[in-house]
Amino acid sequence: MNKKEKGLLGEKLAEKFLVKRGYKILNKNLKLGRLGEIDILCCKQNFLNIVEVKSLFNSKSFLPEIHFNGRKRKKLKNLANIILRKHPNFENCIISLVCLSFEKQKVKIRYYENITL
Repeated sequence: MNKKEKGLLGEKLAEKFLVKRGYKILNKNLKLGRLGEIDILCCKQNFLNIVEVKSLFNSKSFLPEIHFNGRKRKKLKNLANIILRKHPNFENCIISLVCLSFEKQKVKIRYYENITL
C-alpha cells in the first residue's frame, strides 16, 4: 500500500467513526484553491466540523498528533472562516482532529473535538 492509499484508508475509517458519532458528512478532500484542503467537512445540529485526519502506520515511537502543528492549525482556522461564509445557515464551525495509529492488525483511533486554536 502506498502513501496515498494509506491516507485514503485513514480518511475512510475516520469518516465511519464520525458517522457513528452522529455527524453527517458534507464533503471529503475539499480543495479551496491555494488556501488548502479540508480532509472531512461534516455537520451535527447547527455547527460545521472541519476534521483533519492524521494516520501513522507501523510506528511505536511517536503519535500522529505531532504532525498537527501550528502552521496547519492556522491554515484550518482560515479555512473555517471561509467555510462559514459559504454556509451562513450554520451558527458555528469547529475544528477537530482524528488520529489513527495502525499497528499489526489493530487500528487505534483518538478523537480531539473542537480544538482550541
